[in-house]
Amino acid sequence: MSPLRTRILAILLLPLLIGLAVVKGASIRKKEEVENTTSSSPPASPWLDRITSPRPRETGCWKRPWICNEGGKFPPIIKKLCCKNRCVDVTSDMNNCGLCGIKCPFTWQCCNGLCINTNVNPFHCGNCLKRCAFGSLCFYGMCGYAQPLPPFPFPLPPKLPLPPFPFPFPPKPPKPPKPFPPKPPKTFPPPTSS
Repeated sequence: MSPLRTRILAILLLPLLIGLAVVKGASIRKKEEVENTTSSSPPASPWLDRITSPRPRETGCWKRPWICNEGGKFPPIIKKLCCKNRCVDVTSDMNNCGLCGIKCPFTWQCCNGLCINTNVNPFHCGNCLKRCAFGSLCFYGMCGYAQPLPPFPFPLPPKLPLPPFPFPFPPKPPKPPKPFPPKPPKTFPPPTSS
């Protein structure tokens, strides 16, 4: 091989060898870190061992569903239920609307425990309890979309049309005859005596 080819080959292989050494070194360091960790947890204090119970309380509400209810209200308002071991507000949750497991269809919202299409409902237009004005429809979640504004509060009396321009009243006076003043009539020639 020519010396030029040897140099080009060395220049191309040098970054590959350096990259291989870096990757190999990184994998060795990770192994050392894994081997240096301890598998047992440190012992707890004797006082903490006496105070805590050996069987900790189970998390979630599966065995205690009453913890989801808001206390202190009479009559009790049930807004939350225990669904899949967690407390869920069933008045507004999309996956548990009204009861556990009732999912609202796509683009619908859970309003007070009922699945409602907020794109077309005039009582829930765009959001829950957002009402449209009387006579206005709800399209695409917007009140009165592409509609003229309704009259508010009462319709105004219609405007009378204006007369055409120039106004015909008062009427124009008649035009005088031309030429004005008129020329006096020609006099007849005096009678000639014959």
